[in-house]
Amino acid sequence: MAAGASHPLAEAPDANLRDLAGEAIIGFGRRVSPSLHAVLAGMLGAEGVSYDPIIEATEYATILGFVAAGEGVAIVPASVRTFQPPGLTYVGLLEAWASVPLLLLTRAGEPLPLVAQALDVVAELYTPTT
Repeated sequence: MAAGASHPLAEAPDANLRDLAGEAIIGFGRRVSPSLHAVLAGMLGAEGVSYDPIIEATEYATILGFVAAGEGVAIVPASVRTFQPPGLTYVGLLEAWASVPLLLLTRAGEPLPLVAQALDVVAELYTPTT
């Protein structure tokens, strides 16, 4: 999770999803990413928290910029922690089950060697957990 450096949740190393109840959430809307929106809504809903972003963006850099500016909090993948604008803090989630599946799609029979190399890199970086 990402929070502004002055946000109360930023003081703890970890938080629960239910701690987001009543918080202004910044994220992807239904139209931008219907599947991610559904996963986040289900994840938060399991803890009694509504996922209804007050600001909808189309990429994580924009979401994190709004969070750093103090506009709200966001649930983000661990991989974005390398992006560290001033005023932004990352907080771990205590729910071990809280995750979003990573999907990678390519065209069947894709002939470009660059695509094959990218798939190899992804395979090295991400090992399925199920």
